[in-house]
Amino acid sequence: MNKSEKFWDKMANKYSKSKIKDEEGYEKTLDDTKKFLKRESAVLEIGCGTGTTAFKLAECVDEMTATDISSNMISIAKERAEEQKVQNINFAQTTLFDEKLKKESFDVILAFNLIHLLEDTQAVMKRINELLRPGGFFISKTACLSEKSKLWPILAFVMGKVMRVGRIQCFTIAELEEAMIREGFEIIETHVYFPKPPRLFAVAKKGQ
Repeated sequence: MNKSEKFWDKMANKYSKSKIKDEEGYEKTLDDTKKFLKRESAVLEIGCGTGTTAFKLAECVDEMTATDISSNMISIAKERAEEQKVQNINFAQTTLFDEKLKKESFDVILAFNLIHLLEDTQAVMKRINELLRPGGFFISKTACLSEKSKLWPILAFVMGKVMRVGRIQCFTIAELEEAMIREGFEIIETHVYFPKPPRLFAVAKKGQ
């Protein structure tokens, strides 16, 4: 078990009870995501936490896979699924780089409030591209900690040390978009949420 997994395992119960801070922004994210989901879409959510977003989107597809590094997060998500009688989400404790996730097996991959917490942004983009089928969509919402602020990168460094979650990535909006483009994605839709720090919602399409 690595440091990040230990941290999120400890946070799972508290996280499951926390309220969404930007309700309006969250609903807009859901609406903008749903536009790219079809009933037959094979969907993967990485960093699903306790399943809140997966439950909201599952009604749009026949089946989806939702993963998280934390076994405790996944346990809570499975309990919620049973309570809510949701049967079309496959919750699994794993990482993006699990070899059980086959190349070109998903139409849509979702990552909300996650990419800045993963160690190697470029390797993450490459892996997401590998897992998507040609013409598939990568939909994300990501904190851009270096955008218009010198303070957030400092705070991110301190938080990473204190919480023992490893290095928290700090990039501008332009740098995040460039990381997607470098791996062959075409960015077809974006908008920025401005609670501090700014968060970029982006829809990136894999080439045919």
